[in-house]
Amino acid sequence: MATILIVDDRPSNRAYLLALLGFTEHRLLEAEDGAAALQLVRAEHPDLIITDILMPTMDGYEFVQRLRADRALAATRVIFYSAVYAERETVAMARSCGVQTVLSKPSDPQDIMAAVNAELGLSAAAQASAATASSTVPSAPAQQARSAPEPAAPPVPPPADSRLATRLAALEDMCLRLASERRVEGLVDLFLQAAQRILDADQLALCLLESDERTVSHLAARGLDGAQLAPHATGTRLPGALLQTRETLLLAEGDPLLATLPPGLPRCGSFLGLAVRDQRHLHGWLFLVRAPSAPAFEREDARWAATLGAHLAVAYENLNLYAVVQRHAAQLQLEATARAEADAALRESEHRLELARQVFDSTQESIMMTDACANIVAVNPAFEQITGFREADVIGKNPRLLRSGRHDAGFYRCMWNGLEQDGQWRGEIWNRRKNGEVYPERTSISAVRDDAGNLTAYVSVSTDLSALKAAHNQLDFLSNHDALTLLPNRSLFHDRLQQAIAAARRDGSQLALLLVNVDRLSRINDSLGHAAGDALLREVARRASEVAGPADTVARLSGDEFVLLTNCDDTEDIIFTAQRLIEAIAQPHSVVGHDVVVTGSIGISVFPRDGDVPGDLLKAADAALAHQKDAGRNGFRFFKGEMNAEAMRWLALETRLRRAIGQAELALHFQPQVAGEDGRVLGMEALLRWHSSELGRVSPADFIPLAEDTGLILPIGDWVIRQACLQNKAWQDAGLPRVPVAVNVSAHQFKAGTVPQVVRNALLESGLEARYLEIELTESVMMGDTTAAEAQLAELRAMGVSLSLDDFGTGYSSLGYLSRFSLDKLKIDQAFVRNITGDPRSAAIAQATIALAEGLSLRVVAEGVETLAQRDYLGRIGCKVLQGYLYSQPLPAREMEILLQAGCITV
Repeated sequence: MATILIVDDRPSNRAYLLALLGFTEHRLLEAEDGAAALQLVRAEHPDLIITDILMPTMDGYEFVQRLRADRALAATRVIFYSAVYAERETVAMARSCGVQTVLSKPSDPQDIMAAVNAELGLSAAAQASAATASSTVPSAPAQQARSAPEPAAPPVPPPADSRLATRLAALEDMCLRLASERRVEGLVDLFLQAAQRILDADQLALCLLESDERTVSHLAARGLDGAQLAPHATGTRLPGALLQTRETLLLAEGDPLLATLPPGLPRCGSFLGLAVRDQRHLHGWLFLVRAPSAPAFEREDARWAATLGAHLAVAYENLNLYAVVQRHAAQLQLEATARAEADAALRESEHRLELARQVFDSTQESIMMTDACANIVAVNPAFEQITGFREADVIGKNPRLLRSGRHDAGFYRCMWNGLEQDGQWRGEIWNRRKNGEVYPERTSISAVRDDAGNLTAYVSVSTDLSALKAAHNQLDFLSNHDALTLLPNRSLFHDRLQQAIAAARRDGSQLALLLVNVDRLSRINDSLGHAAGDALLREVARRASEVAGPADTVARLSGDEFVLLTNCDDTEDIIFTAQRLIEAIAQPHSVVGHDVVVTGSIGISVFPRDGDVPGDLLKAADAALAHQKDAGRNGFRFFKGEMNAEAMRWLALETRLRRAIGQAELALHFQPQVAGEDGRVLGMEALLRWHSSELGRVSPADFIPLAEDTGLILPIGDWVIRQACLQNKAWQDAGLPRVPVAVNVSAHQFKAGTVPQVVRNALLESGLEARYLEIELTESVMMGDTTAAEAQLAELRAMGVSLSLDDFGTGYSSLGYLSRFSLDKLKIDQAFVRNITGDPRSAAIAQATIALAEGLSLRVVAEGVETLAQRDYLGRIGCKVLQGYLYSQPLPAREMEILLQAGCITV
């Protein structure tokens, strides 16, 4: 009998070799790594070592190296049993440390037994078989030494024993499958299946215990009813009595112990039972039964049962350890998660503390902290900046050092009552800086308590309101005063006017409201810039304030309008004040290095004669001012009742004119232009008419200037051009004579720069040829921005539109305009035509105009022809185209259509 040491870090591998070699008479030892094996070798001196290579603590290669280094152990035979390296590498490693035999995992049981016998030198046949079946390193001396006979050992079943091979294969398969099983149910099922097949049992049962070795964890059976075994799983009767045994219990039929089995079980011919245990723990019991007709269990079956039990014990222990490891891993994961959360919470807390510190240090609000006795323990930099006290100056002191003296004891008593009852106080307080300056603060004080409710500190957060108060005061001032002149604005003046009216009504006195306009301020802005204009306005405000008395009010209402409100006894006082004001404004002003002279126009209204409410007085003064400006400026005018009536009329007219466009109250009338010699219709002029649904017919002399003043002339003028083109095209499409239509265009339209585009759109929409449209302009067009006007006229000429100059000779006629602008026609104004037969001067002007037109190759049209004498005289001096009431008044489109059908007019 030899001593064999098995070294492997995997218990299942050790159990497999122990089971395989357990059928021999060899003494078997085991170790889990090279370090433990080295100690065991020095103590036991084994004859053969079967070792894995890759192991923890000390691997197989290092273990053999140390073995060879010890003279007393150097000759010990070694077999490498490993699956880590390729065969060539393993053989090379074995040769380097004197190992002759190498087996790879997994190996057949026969090959393992043959290699063991060859190393132990048990028989030449076995040695030859091992040499053939295993990878050995050739060494003649070593083989000769092993060929020496050893003491006889128990016979080993030959490899040809198919029953043994079947059992070993089933055992190996079971070990591999048990090692990978992680559920106790699967473990039990695999084991019972393998045990039944290996030991040819008809019935078998298995009981596994909890770690306390008393409580049943799992009970399973094959061929038996497990419910019948459960009551006796841990008792003194079978099968529970197996837990007390140390050896395998082998019973034959008729044995008295079999009578202790639970009643109702199948008849037992042979019984084999044992406790499932390892060196430290009891894990349960196992018993197998064969029927009376089957061969009885033998000692070899008992050894196989013990081997199966040992493997089961190892697998069950590993399973329990795996469960423990899993629980520990889960616990470790929970602990790691908790630790990570705690670390994160700590970092978050530190981050929040750092943020709190940064907020404390960087906030613009003053923060002061005291202890429970109201002694200052900390202040932030904002406190130092606002109060002027450094932190070292106030630490340990009471906040009363900031008292301003503006609050009485009752104020502070209410503050402390709020802190004691509500835990906080908020309000506005006046404190004193270190330099003695008193300043307002909005303060919030909070009492801080611990978890037990005990007062621990006070925290005060304050905002300096001094800048905010100053800003509010400035805002209040600006909301009621003009920012440029610092005079009261319209809102404040309205309040003062109401108060003055109320006082005058009580006293029975009268008030004068002088509305002042700085004449032609725009010229200063355009020539010297708005900064110069602002400087002039400030100087006017100063002079007006000097004229006003101490009880009077001077205000600025708008850009160039001021107002003076004064008490007066009679009209002479008002006139005297107005004259002083005009003289003061007219004095030269020094503006940005220039001496500037401006004048003022004043409109005056008197309370209570012209109104008894602020709005009426201002409206009356404004109407008087408008009349004064129309009369020539640089003077004053008192309000009269008819002024208001006229102003109201113009306001109503403007309102209705704005609605007239959308309500189709505007219409075009057409006045023909005829040949003087035969009355043929050569053209026509489109004239705008307004028939209001409320006012009736409104004269163009009234609404055209109003339209120009309000800007309505632009949409109205666009509409006139469009409608004239559409109507003329409609007449042409109806087969009427093709004659041009003339449209008057305002200087405001040319100033807007839109005339060419409006004409282009109208021609495109109507389809009218450009030569049948004539644009009439006045001399005021040429007196404006001549460059822009010239460009627009050139664009109209390029389209093919005719251009005529209307009312020639009534304005600032200049021959330079006639040479500069490309015109087609001149129209002699009716003012000259009206007196042409009786006034030599009018006749001379008309005659000169016709001669001038002929010299410039321009056609001439005489307007306002009303008599035959005028017609004949114009014919004699060469004017061939006439227009006026002699031939026709302006006609609506329907009547003009009839006239066009006739083709001529007979007078």
